[in-house]
Amino acid sequence: MTKKCTICGRSDSQVIADAKTLGLLQEFQCGIYTCCQISEWADEQWLAWSDAAYEDANQADGPDTPPRANGTGPVLVPVRFRKPQVPWYRNPDELS
Repeated sequence: MTKKCTICGRSDSQVIADAKTLGLLQEFQCGIYTCCQISEWADEQWLAWSDAAYEDANQADGPDTPPRANGTGPVLVPVRFRKPQVPWYRNPDELS
């Protein structure tokens, strides 16, 4: 059976997961912050993240429209491939 806080209602494992996510696990374990503070901050972070994701989804173009480019057509970029270096091969010209 896991212990739950009587104030915030979070179990120990939930608070530890929230503290890890916030980067405050050590501070929580040392007693600097309480489980109620950690859970409140985690809820605020989750709410801010979900609001930002919702705004991003509303501002994006429709899912069927391709991204718009400023140019007139597709742009080809030359790519140079490197030859893989073989560790046991040595160039005979470099042996001198």
